[in-house]
Amino acid sequence: MKKLNRSISSIGLLCTSLGCMVGSGWLFGAYYAAQIAGPAAIISWVLGAFLIALIALTFSELSSALPIAGGIARYSHFTHGNVVSFCISWLAWLSCVAVAPTEVQAILQYSNTYLPWLMHQVGSAPVLTLKGYCVATGLMLTTSLLNIMGVKALTRFNSLITLWKLCIPIIAIAVIALAKFTPANFVSHQFAPYGWHGILWALPTAGVVFSFLGFREATSLAGEARLPGKAIPFAVIGSVIICAILYVLIQIVFIGSVPASALNQGWSHLNFSGDMGPFAGIATSLGLGFLVLLIYADALVSPYGTAMIYSATTARLNYAMSVNRYTPQFMLKLNRRGVPATAVGVNFLIGMLMFMPFPTWQALVGFQSTAIVLAYGIGPVALLALRKQAPDLHRPFKLPASKILCTLTFYACNLLAYWTGWETIWRLMIGIVAGLILFLGYRALSQNKDPIAAKTALWLVPHFLGLMLISYLGSFGGGTGILPFGWDFLAIALYTVIVLKLAHYSTVQQDDTKALLANDEELFLVTI
Repeated sequence: MKKLNRSISSIGLLCTSLGCMVGSGWLFGAYYAAQIAGPAAIISWVLGAFLIALIALTFSELSSALPIAGGIARYSHFTHGNVVSFCISWLAWLSCVAVAPTEVQAILQYSNTYLPWLMHQVGSAPVLTLKGYCVATGLMLTTSLLNIMGVKALTRFNSLITLWKLCIPIIAIAVIALAKFTPANFVSHQFAPYGWHGILWALPTAGVVFSFLGFREATSLAGEARLPGKAIPFAVIGSVIICAILYVLIQIVFIGSVPASALNQGWSHLNFSGDMGPFAGIATSLGLGFLVLLIYADALVSPYGTAMIYSATTARLNYAMSVNRYTPQFMLKLNRRGVPATAVGVNFLIGMLMFMPFPTWQALVGFQSTAIVLAYGIGPVALLALRKQAPDLHRPFKLPASKILCTLTFYACNLLAYWTGWETIWRLMIGIVAGLILFLGYRALSQNKDPIAAKTALWLVPHFLGLMLISYLGSFGGGTGILPFGWDFLAIALYTVIVLKLAHYSTVQQDDTKALLANDEELFLVTI
């Protein structure tokens, strides 16, 4: 079997994460966050960055100690066996395969201003027309073809795109702030008109969490990093810090530049000419023609760059799932450039199908944010398990106060999932069940003789059912409201501690973990 090439530098990995984090989020996130939380959306971005930074720290230790392709799909394979690993892999893959369609949707939504045949309104939501769907197909296809050319060329190309993607928002921030900044906008309709509920609700539904999710994409390419022990923590933590500063500034400038007439009915009804492309609309209202052209150009480049990188990292998830023998072995097939080209093609087809059940940018963002934060929960679980099962594992980056920080990180993941609301949670649980059926069906057809690690997966039952129950009783996204706001935080905290304890005592045998680590071909290649 061919092996992935270790050719990516530290800067290449940093640009990979930044390239995924600065995409359509800056083009739409500030607009939707302001609608949901008002000027207090600034707090949403700060809180989102803090919670994601907690998660990033756990993955820095895991991915530098285990620099393997599609890492999130494999950490729990070493600690909790195939059932848990499959569930996490499935959640991560569902989220990642939806990113390229999300970014293409953003490109076409901005382009619709000049090409009105791309989209039409269904209620208040912009949805692709048949012609728009054909254009989306072309964009998705080109991202796949660029990926098949090879990861080294891809990351070099992405480094150039990332420089552009950082410069344009910075230019927009400076120019718009100098042209018009109205401090009264922050208090004219209250700073936090919808309270803490709106601030928290904006995290998963306005694209705040979505905009930070790309930090982990550097870990998916860990198997191709030149010096993973140094490169991965540098890329993961550095990208979160840079993007936190950028997104907070974007939100501040957006709030200060919104025309007063657009706020006549309050922030929840924020609406102005050009809200298909909100920053371009503001630049147009200020007569900043050159900035309008730059923003529209960036609306093509930034989302496209993000789609391109996610196409690469999602294929590595397919690869990792096949290494674990959860999916057909043809996903392991690499082309002469060392790229899992078959997986890239499969993800292209699935990505095109994602436009049907999730026809809008916000619908795609909400779905993938929920799926990935649930998958991120394996980070603290696997880290604590490996500290117990493989204490001698070389850890270039070691998380301090691991028990406390891992508990807080798992709590953060559960909170972020809970805030997406009952309507999203129950649908995602159906997706998990469907995935397990496919997993068991594939095992039966492939005559896989590996034992099913059902016992070490039992903690997932109270994990998923507990989250469903609290979401149903809570006040977010269709919940019944029986559990009052505030008390739900306590309920999630208690549930977090119980599930984390169950997961800690449900690991595979220490000898089995050591054997899996010792026999892993990719890890062996790192040490020689």
